[in-house]
Amino acid sequence: MKPNLFLTRSAVALVIAAISLSGCSWFHRDKVEYYKKAQETRPLEVPPDLDTPVTAKELVVPGTATAAAPARAAAAASSTPVATAAATAAPPSSITAEGDALHVADSVDNAYQRVGLALERAQIGTISARDAAAHSYAFDFNGSVETAEAAPAEHHWYSRVLHPFGGDKAKAQAAKSALRINVSEDGTGARVSVSGNAEDKAAPAAVQRVLQVLRERLS
Repeated sequence: MKPNLFLTRSAVALVIAAISLSGCSWFHRDKVEYYKKAQETRPLEVPPDLDTPVTAKELVVPGTATAAAPARAAAAASSTPVATAAATAAPPSSITAEGDALHVADSVDNAYQRVGLALERAQIGTISARDAAAHSYAFDFNGSVETAEAAPAEHHWYSRVLHPFGGDKAKAQAAKSALRINVSEDGTGARVSVSGNAEDKAAPAAVQRVLQVLRERLS
């Protein structure tokens, strides 16, 4: 009995499954497959006037081209004199040492002004008086000078031991001296002379120090 009951139940299950499948197909019998009827569309095309450079003059601002040309010409013209002036500029004034004086390739008035400015900024003394008409300065020197140490009067065997490199090495020491600086005409330039008191032992070294400073600052 049990095998027959099992077969009966299996047959009933198969019948129910077949009915269910046929019912589903019945419900969807009117389904339309639209994708099968779809047609491929043509790709978008960019109009020719949008992918080519603009050749028309509708977008050109009137007057810009004509205004730019004079501006460029003016800039070129303004730069030309500057370049020409730089190329033809005179070289700096040359300084030549002549004993206790300097030769400056400049006018007397300009050299006088330059000497005064150099003395004020050198910090080796002060200008106590000035005479613009005579182009001269009274200068109180107060700075360091180089002096040579005198060698021993007698040369003994121990002199070479005490002074192996000689006894006349220069050394710096402070000095004060009243000097006179004059600026006069000298050919095509100006002559700057420095002099001191003949009785002042520090004057020669002070004169050379002032000449050295003036030569450095006037160059």
